[in-house]
Amino acid sequence: MTHGILPDTARPSRRRSQWLGLTAVTVAIAVAAIVVPPLITPHHRAQPPAVASAAPSTSLAQPVAATSSPARFAPITVEAEDPHNTVSGGAAATECATCHGGGRVRYICLACRVVVRTTMPVSGRRTVTVIYEADGPRSLKVGVNDTRAAGWPVTGPGWTTQRSFHFTADLPAGPLRLTLFNDESPAPDVDAVIIS
Repeated sequence: MTHGILPDTARPSRRRSQWLGLTAVTVAIAVAAIVVPPLITPHHRAQPPAVASAAPSTSLAQPVAATSSPARFAPITVEAEDPHNTVSGGAAATECATCHGGGRVRYICLACRVVVRTTMPVSGRRTVTVIYEADGPRSLKVGVNDTRAAGWPVTGPGWTTQRSFHFTADLPAGPLRLTLFNDESPAPDVDAVIIS
């Protein structure tokens, strides 16, 4: 050996040992790649495990059909003096401390009427109660929408005491008009109408 250089006779064995070393490293890498799972797999995303579902899932973005519950009836009270009602002739709304809603319609005479208006959510056979005040025997006629009016005799002890009468009627769904009048003699004052 001159100046740290091996003679040519030693070079083949060195190449052979390098070749064997390189082969051993390659085999070790191949074995490690098969036995040990890779920590990073490029260009692959982990897929979430499939979940079994008993019912089909719905996305929040999909419209869901709205279900409407059927209309149900609840008792309706309409004050006679309500501004949505129609008061004609000499009849007039007035304040009343002892009345149902603080007012009533009075002076329902031969040519005077009060038309109570409301809306029925569903049709059906209903009880109509008329609350009134009177100072003795009187009578009141009630017409439902365009049907012929029926009359009821009423009486009362005075204009500060509530009385009532009721009747049953088949009322249609939709707008409802109850016309209260007496075209033969003076009528009682009308306080309110209750449909139940």
